[in-house]
Amino acid sequence: MSMKKLEWEDKYSVGVEELDNQHKRMFAVINELLDAIDTKSTEEHLGSIIESLVKYKIFHFETEEKYFKQFNYEGAGDHISKHKEFNTKLAFLKEKYPTFSVDFAFELIDFLEDWLINHLMVVDQKYKECFNKHGLK
Repeated sequence: MSMKKLEWEDKYSVGVEELDNQHKRMFAVINELLDAIDTKSTEEHLGSIIESLVKYKIFHFETEEKYFKQFNYEGAGDHISKHKEFNTKLAFLKEKYPTFSVDFAFELIDFLEDWLINHLMVVDQKYKECFNKHGLK
């Protein structure tokens, strides 16, 4: 049984090519994780995909937060708290599942899909105007 992959849609765009490309990269890594589950990959392979996702998420959050500071974005505090909530939930999942099992991967995907779509559609849209006004496109 193959799980439905995430597909990028224009409605997810934040109007900044660099950040849209990073968001698309996260979709791709989540889809890679879905493929790994479908093909019954080893825990080691699942682990390497999950680790790459975690590293990329850190890089992405740092990119957004750099612009918050640079543009004195008024919603920065709230947005950064959402990033911290994400990190807390991820740490909880990693504690709940000491190995990179398929159960862990399924729960991680459920969390990531819900979080990413909501974050893109609601939270990230709030900085769009600020970033564009400062010439970031």
